Amino acid sequence: MLPGLQRTATDLIGHGSTLADPRNWEGPKAQIFRGQIWPEVQRALTALHTNLTELAHGIAEINRRTAEAGS
Repeated sequence: MLPGLQRTATDLIGHGSTLADPRNWEGPKAQIFRGQIWPEVQRALTALHTNLTELAHGIAEINRRTAEAGS
């Protein structure tokens, strides 16, 4: 489940970055998105991706230690 969530966060960051590029979308709503909405959402998505990655590594380590203890 974690890899899927990580991919979703990565995809959302990519799509948001595409929308934030004035070559792809321009106008008053685009300016609001670029200046007010996207920076905060991008930070949140980046933090989410980082946290999911750390969680996945932690779970892998727990599984490794559990397997070692059981052998």
